[in-house]
Amino acid sequence: MKSLPYSRYGNAGVYPLLVLLGILLTGCVTSDTRPIEERMARQVVFTVSNELAADPSVLTSYSHASFTDIEPALVREKSQSIIDGVLRFHHLRKVSQWSVKSLGLETVVAEFGSKKVLSKVIAELEADDRVDTVESVKSYQLLTYNDPYFQLQNSVQSDDIEQIHRLATGKDVIIGVVDTGMDRNHPELMDRIIYSKNFVSHDQTRFDQDEHGTSVAGVIGSAANNELGIVGVAPDVKLMAFKACWQDRITRRAKCDSLSLLKALVDVIDQQPDIINLSLSGPEDQLIRKLLKAASDRGIVIVAAVAPGNATSFPAVMKEVIAVGTSLGRANSGNGLSIIAPGTDVLTTTPGATYAFRSGSSMSTAYITGIAALMKERQPTLSGEQIRVHLRSTATNNIGTVPVVDMCAAVSKAGESCQPHTIVMVDP
Repeated sequence: MKSLPYSRYGNAGVYPLLVLLGILLTGCVTSDTRPIEERMARQVVFTVSNELAADPSVLTSYSHASFTDIEPALVREKSQSIIDGVLRFHHLRKVSQWSVKSLGLETVVAEFGSKKVLSKVIAELEADDRVDTVESVKSYQLLTYNDPYFQLQNSVQSDDIEQIHRLATGKDVIIGVVDTGMDRNHPELMDRIIYSKNFVSHDQTRFDQDEHGTSVAGVIGSAANNELGIVGVAPDVKLMAFKACWQDRITRRAKCDSLSLLKALVDVIDQQPDIINLSLSGPEDQLIRKLLKAASDRGIVIVAAVAPGNATSFPAVMKEVIAVGTSLGRANSGNGLSIIAPGTDVLTTTPGATYAFRSGSSMSTAYITGIAALMKERQPTLSGEQIRVHLRSTATNNIGTVPVVDMCAAVSKAGESCQPHTIVMVDP
């Protein structure tokens, strides 16, 4: 780029003014005070494939280069050129952009003007050969020892957890919790959490005060024998906290959007936990589906919640996902491969070193994630499909057509027993 000539009477005064104007304009763009729902209603997410940018037929300005000789920097440059062309052609304003290396895609969030309607913008982008996928921005709902409260934990007590923990405790298994933030200083969790990151751009100041993720993490991995509170299903797991959701400060309901979920799932694939917990449900999304498929292909076990009353919960409906419901409401994910787990009045962790009873398929999902961790400790090579088949085949009860998990049977191997040896006292 040529530098501006500097002279006493030329552009010397103009250039600083242009810089100042640019700073002021940038500040106006980034300080958007509209409610997040209002902003997202006028946004779309589209992707451009790096394979398109690397196609020699597309590289018209670099005709001397062969497909195998193309440098990554050149591909990125051409990808950016394609993206800029799409934005100009469709009169869109870029909000943000990031790479999805695992899928070979560039992802762009763009906003359209007030005179356009969402359905038409999506249709026009879908007809553009340069665009790989296009989606609206969607909303997702989160479905909510010497330890003194152990006797209150009806779900784990009924499963003889102390005996099961003689077989496995989740040691050396890493679980990624894609949820709200969680209380990283909670005494039950602080030694379990090895990684945390916030992907919610409009909620960067909160993480440790978030309730839903704290409760989910507590069911999965609360410490055992620490003379505090409760015991998790897999008390020796390590936790990764991916904040893709936020807590509404008025209603206290937790929700997510597809943008934050996409960014979190890209990082999940990079961090490579053994299992990810998705205690959430929402509309079908192509790119989220692709990322979860990529995670599954890399050996990450995926556990997701079935929304009550929703016959086709996403992402629980995916065949790569272990779908979990409760005995309350609909428990079938829509793929016919669900499992039911305890999810009513579950005692778990809450922010500020506190505890509370929580209900819902979010808790059931965390419960199954914990059991999957126990199984992975014993057989690290188990795939998600193998875990799901085993959970369903070892169930001893059904509700309707859906099996109810039997933790003892799922974790123990042939010839083992996790049932305690008891002596029954009979009054004379």
